[in-house]
Amino acid sequence: MTRGRVYGSDTPFCAWMRTCPDLPSHSKNFGFTSSDNDITVHKYMTSVDSIGTREVQAIMQVEIKTRCGKPEESQMDTLSKLNLFKGYKRVNGTHINFFGVFILVLSGTKPENSKKMWWGKIPEGKVCNNASNLIWVPVDKDKLIKLLRFDLHPVNLTTNAFRRHHKTREILVTETTPLGFECDRVLIKRS
Repeated sequence: MTRGRVYGSDTPFCAWMRTCPDLPSHSKNFGFTSSDNDITVHKYMTSVDSIGTREVQAIMQVEIKTRCGKPEESQMDTLSKLNLFKGYKRVNGTHINFFGVFILVLSGTKPENSKKMWWGKIPEGKVCNNASNLIWVPVDKDKLIKLLRFDLHPVNLTTNAFRRHHKTREILVTETTPLGFECDRVLIKRS
């Protein structure tokens, strides 16, 4: 069997999973843990900049802890391993960026009744079993909304999470036309 919930109640499926003897937390050759996913934030939009228009999507997972709670060691282990899969993909012309996993700690149960809130970032490329080893940044309600909207980059809290990171440069190439004339053409090279 899997350890019971510390706070709150289970969905019927999660309650079944926790009491299933075939899904033990620890045994000789099998270990099972499960975490409910508090929220997956998915922003989809069209981004327009000086280079052009592109379809951009952003995804992040946020584990929410109320009343100053922190993730247990096993949950931190799972969340930090999931965070190792953050990255960028381009699929069918759409740019998709999974920014990773973050922990939001509220002193109350929601921003309106919390005197303090903290945004927790898992250190880059690390497996973290202790929430004390996260990078904690105090946030207020306005900053939290900007993070959830991706108006602030969830990792470094700077503006414009969707800026292009690759430089462009113009290269002048000389080409020969089908009639044998040489002419210059400007190519834009993106790194």
